[in-house]
Amino acid sequence: MSTEIEKIKALAESAECSGNTLEEVFARCFLAAQKELDITPFDEQLAAALALTKGKMVQMQTGEGKTLCAVFAACTEALVNGGLTHILTFNDYLAKRDYNWMKPIYDAAGVSVGCITETTPKEERRELYKRQVLYCTIKETGFDYLRSFVLFDEEPYFPEELNFAIVDEADSILIDEARIPLVIAGDVAVHENGGMDEIYEKAAALGEGCFSVDEESQNAYLTDAGADKAEKIFGRDMYAVGSEDLLAKVCACIKAREILKEDKDYILKDGNIVLIDEFTGRAAPGRVFPGDLQSAVEAKHGLKISSRGRIMGSIALQYYARLYRKLSGMTGTAEQSREEFEKIYGILTEVIPTRLPVARIDHPLELYYDGAEKRKAILAAIKEAADIKRPVLVGSESISESESIAADLEKAGIKCNVLNAKNDFEEAEIIAKAGERGTVTISTNMAGRGVDIKLGGADCHDKDFVVSVGGLLVLSTSPRESSRITMQLRGRAGRQGDVGESRAFAALDDPILLNNNLKGLAGRHYPSEKTKGVLDDKVLLREAERVQRISENNAFEDRVQLMKYTMIGEKHRDITFKRRNSLLNGSYSSEFWQKTALYEKALEKFPEDELQILQNRVLAALLNEFWSDYLDYTTYLREGIHLTQIAGRNPAEEYNIACEEYYESAAASIAERMEEKLRDVLKCEKLSDYEIDKPTRTYTYLLNDIGEEFKAKPVLMGMLSDDYESAAAKLNDDNSQKSGESDKSAETTEKKGFFGKLFGKKK
Repeated sequence: MSTEIEKIKALAESAECSGNTLEEVFARCFLAAQKELDITPFDEQLAAALALTKGKMVQMQTGEGKTLCAVFAACTEALVNGGLTHILTFNDYLAKRDYNWMKPIYDAAGVSVGCITETTPKEERRELYKRQVLYCTIKETGFDYLRSFVLFDEEPYFPEELNFAIVDEADSILIDEARIPLVIAGDVAVHENGGMDEIYEKAAALGEGCFSVDEESQNAYLTDAGADKAEKIFGRDMYAVGSEDLLAKVCACIKAREILKEDKDYILKDGNIVLIDEFTGRAAPGRVFPGDLQSAVEAKHGLKISSRGRIMGSIALQYYARLYRKLSGMTGTAEQSREEFEKIYGILTEVIPTRLPVARIDHPLELYYDGAEKRKAILAAIKEAADIKRPVLVGSESISESESIAADLEKAGIKCNVLNAKNDFEEAEIIAKAGERGTVTISTNMAGRGVDIKLGGADCHDKDFVVSVGGLLVLSTSPRESSRITMQLRGRAGRQGDVGESRAFAALDDPILLNNNLKGLAGRHYPSEKTKGVLDDKVLLREAERVQRISENNAFEDRVQLMKYTMIGEKHRDITFKRRNSLLNGSYSSEFWQKTALYEKALEKFPEDELQILQNRVLAALLNEFWSDYLDYTTYLREGIHLTQIAGRNPAEEYNIACEEYYESAAASIAERMEEKLRDVLKCEKLSDYEIDKPTRTYTYLLNDIGEEFKAKPVLMGMLSDDYESAAAKLNDDNSQKSGESDKSAETTEKKGFFGKLFGKKK
């Protein structure tokens, strides 16, 4: 026990803790937890809470009491530092549950606390954001941040500065979902996007040989033969100037038809497309596919084709989290992502030991020749447990797999509960029963995160029996892209020192093993013919486990590379949002009109103070338009930037330079546009007659966009590598010799200001 924890417990025991030092606040929270919730915090919980106050990423195993730890840290921030804290949860259910559960401690400590969910009215949010502690999803606070960019008449309700965030299930929010952009759109209601249904129908003729699929980015592209056929179908050269929009729609239709699968990538619900989060298996209402893909999937199922209006602002969850002055988090699998937390967020990781030794038995990976052999083994394991009424939790990869396993169990006379995106509203209830005698639960990757599985039921009434048969058995049906998902699943068993067991299954034809070339890695150890039962070649098993590490490293590198594209946009967004807010809150006043010849004429007609207020609001509206144009441009740029490599240039650097040049040139045009606005003002009899261009309606959604266009093969074929640099230099040399011009590669590849700092120079 550390000296600090000893002091906290001594203060709590003596009840002499009325001051506002860290130790005294911790001691008061300790006493409040005992009195109000009948919970005595463990030393490990106090250690975790201390780490949170220091802005660390805390690893605590399932069932170790992370929820209570956040209370200590939040109260300390409020009472010691005088700052506000947002506790960001995985979903609205957990935000509301944790708020109601922990509120008595905050009340006893004299700390104001609130909760915002998706349904919280705007007028209530203004007051809630002033509370010292706020429970909310990162999605809702992010949307409110974006809404503040389009407000005009109302007093802003979102804080100007974000202070401290504690992120629950931080690996899921800050890594798995980090690249998902939050979007605010406006001006036009959802309307029919004419022509997509017709294009989809015509694109059905583009079959085998007409397109190729890039496995890396999961995108579809027309082959030469496909382009020729498409030209006949649509009567246009697909690669001619002016055909870009049609080409994008055709490729989206092919992807919707050939790559995206119902019950894996999305489900149909109430006549709408509802996306499925690839990491959690949960339904993701409000999230849409990017670009034309959403409309293409709607056309695939004969639904009304919709558009989502014009995007006025967006921010990826990763960048929103980085807006907080201090950031910390909690998860059961922080250690596996230590490097990423440190590199991307600057957060150090601290692993908190379990209160009791882990009694769970984790078996090594079981590898089978194919999916059929693997399925036999999984069903046998479930049946063996069911025969002795041992509870089983099966973590499957998709809805279709979960339902297929359930169908096989039904044929075998074994009852089970299925938890997937089609019924995730029942998640808490299903997971709460997963530890009961004889219960078989088939789940997707979600595995009930945030909800404890207690042996013998929610009240542990039958715990002795469940312990006698070995506790909860957890089965993972296939390796995932990240080992964290498998570890989170395993962590559902063995809570608080309970007995339990986990088994992980894999087959040679699992996508992750095929895509990462296990056959090539294993060489002669790879079986040449079908083998029944589990494979026991040690080299083969070792390489199969290495594949997951390769996949994790590739995913991490992709995220780092994508940051190099998006950082410039975040810089520009930050500048634009801050300037707009300063115009409306009075901390900055525009002087564009004062610099025109028309200003004196305007002063003769209108009061100067009223004219200044209007000028600020007009410029704020113009910045909305300016930013929408910028987002349109960057979207267009992203779709074709990989083609710059053909000319031997670095796509990531070229993208950033193009964005900077566009931003600067567009900003330079604002003076002229403001003068035009003043001319319109002068046409009015009184200032109140002038109507500012602003959205009549706004709405928010999440874009299921992880930068796939940046992952096109031309980009990945050596982007930002030493091989790329030498190849580009050679290509420039060749081109210069052919044209008779001197080599200007050194000049053309020279990095500019911000980009030099961002990318550095290759040694």
